[in-house]
Amino acid sequence: MENVLFIFTDQWRADCMGYRNHPVVKTPNLDKLAQKSVDFKNSFTTTPLCTPARGSLLTGLYPHQSGIIDNCDVGGSSQEYLPGNAFTWLDAMAKSGRKTGYFGKWHLGLDWDGSNSGVDFDICRKEGNRAKHMNGIPFVTERGQLIKDRGERFVPEKNGNKLPFYGKIDSVENRYEHKVTTKVLDFLEANKDQPWCLTASFVGPHFPSILPEPYFSMYPPAEMVLPENITDTFFNKPWFHSRNWWPSVATDDFTAENWQKTISAYYGCITMMDALIGEILDKAAACSGGRPTKVIFTSDHGEMLGGHARFDKDAYFYEEVLRTPLLYCANLNGDQGGFARDDYATTLDIAQTFFGLAGFGAENGSSLTPMLDKSYQPDAEKIMFGNYYKYNGHSFEIRFARTPRYKYSFIPQDIDELYDMENDPQELVNLSDRAQYQDIKEELKARVLQHMKDTNDYLLDVEKLPEAGTIKSVPYPPIKTTWEM
Repeated sequence: MENVLFIFTDQWRADCMGYRNHPVVKTPNLDKLAQKSVDFKNSFTTTPLCTPARGSLLTGLYPHQSGIIDNCDVGGSSQEYLPGNAFTWLDAMAKSGRKTGYFGKWHLGLDWDGSNSGVDFDICRKEGNRAKHMNGIPFVTERGQLIKDRGERFVPEKNGNKLPFYGKIDSVENRYEHKVTTKVLDFLEANKDQPWCLTASFVGPHFPSILPEPYFSMYPPAEMVLPENITDTFFNKPWFHSRNWWPSVATDDFTAENWQKTISAYYGCITMMDALIGEILDKAAACSGGRPTKVIFTSDHGEMLGGHARFDKDAYFYEEVLRTPLLYCANLNGDQGGFARDDYATTLDIAQTFFGLAGFGAENGSSLTPMLDKSYQPDAEKIMFGNYYKYNGHSFEIRFARTPRYKYSFIPQDIDELYDMENDPQELVNLSDRAQYQDIKEELKARVLQHMKDTNDYLLDVEKLPEAGTIKSVPYPPIKTTWEM
């Protein structure tokens, strides 16, 4: 039986990789992994928001199917937790006979803990507190207006630190990921004599990008190039794209220097994560027990990093947050050569892959394992569907489709979006109201609506939607309670 290693990161842009020929970022350990892996160049998240993306990846369900549609314990969210009886691929891996461990960021609440299935589960910190969250001070009004001077993210720059965008610490040991790495290395050493399935889940490079040397000074801010579409005016786009719905996206007062420092810190965080990942890969290779060891590396979603003059992520499907890195290595100790694929891959395909490796199946997605064979050619057309529901309690109902040429968002709370990705890769011109594109728009809209029907999307039954951004308006769908193995 083979080992399975999953390296799961948060908010890592798909283009910020050495093996993707990024002109600045250094990722030597992932570059080495890529030399013997399949690089999925068109990998996408189903929902560019932490909790829903993670819920889909663990369960193989769209967020509206599981009921996990919003971040847990953040802002105005009333999102319930992934229930303790939820059947994830971690459960499936444990049932397959592998010693299974999950260490690091979870962000799916406190109800699922792995004890029912024997998963060695440690999120390595206190994550989420429903009572504290529900009684906390909100950062926004009910209509979504950001309240100034609430929260540490409004603290002015001091001594070179501006949270959560950039800052300095004394040692990598002060980073959360160091603790996660230590747990992961201990697990590998303790279980090298039996088949294992291990997840290392990092917060980085999600902000705050607070770094020790040499990472803090690795990428000189003055040399950082700002994104081309940082000049986006949001003309003829959904009005809420330019609104600050959360303190971490409030960059309206940013100068070019602020952006350069933010980009520098993000790149430094990536290289720091790569160093920790290198430790894990080396240990996994040493503790394989002579068994083949499959490795998957990905992220839950991307990061705007100045794209469209935004930071973090929000209720949109711009490429910066939609695309994710994805490597799939057939055998960490093997001599197979790496290659790239143009096939579309999504969060749900990754979930199906893990379920399949454990001998189970998920409701959605297609396994990526056949694509380890370079000659394999899938029959499926290149189209992916995504969904957005709420952002920290704010209502944003968006249903989305992406083809190689066009990107379409159905937005019943405002105007739709349509971008020609061939002629406008920066996504600056919304074509949804152009007469010559109506046939394309209607075709993609029909595909989106059919997908909503096929997946029992609750939005089809909502008679009236509030203004986008409103809090406590559309009820959260019920959490899935019946889980089949």
